[in-house]
Amino acid sequence: MKLERLTEFDSEIFKKAIDLYELSFPVLERRDENEQYRVLKNENYCFDVITENDEFIGIMLYWEVNGLIFLEHFATRKDIRGKGYGSKALELLKASGKPVLLEIEPTVDELTERRYGFYKRNGFVMNPYKHIQAKYRQGDSDLELKVLTYPQVVKKKDYDEFYEYMLREIAVHSEKQ
Repeated sequence: MKLERLTEFDSEIFKKAIDLYELSFPVLERRDENEQYRVLKNENYCFDVITENDEFIGIMLYWEVNGLIFLEHFATRKDIRGKGYGSKALELLKASGKPVLLEIEPTVDELTERRYGFYKRNGFVMNPYKHIQAKYRQGDSDLELKVLTYPQVVKKKDYDEFYEYMLREIAVHSEKQ
């Protein structure tokens, strides 16, 4: 299994990646096309596809910033979920040796509990910080999420630096900027 950075955005695999992105995340949790192209220009943003034996497995969209990796969006194809591909893909990021940070919804139902259980089994721990997701579209409501990190809770100072970066670079920019 490997991660492949996409640099050509008119390819067939990019279309598969965008289709999976749109199917896997509700509108409030994803960028529109213009915002996706804006962040693709940021050298800290990685739009990677997960492949195994040249087969498209899923996507990992993440930021490498302030000595950590922020896993912003991660999804595998629905037909292969529960077969260990997600855990293997996470190992690729964890092997960097950098702390990995991600957001999840609060656990309120079976789906969110399973998602939390998946990350917990993969070594992620809950952080105590109140966290509002970066807005991906102008006018979005605040969305409070939980922060998980690997291999341990991040220091408050490191979280605060990440959060400032998130607001400055990851969140939607107004068209006037």
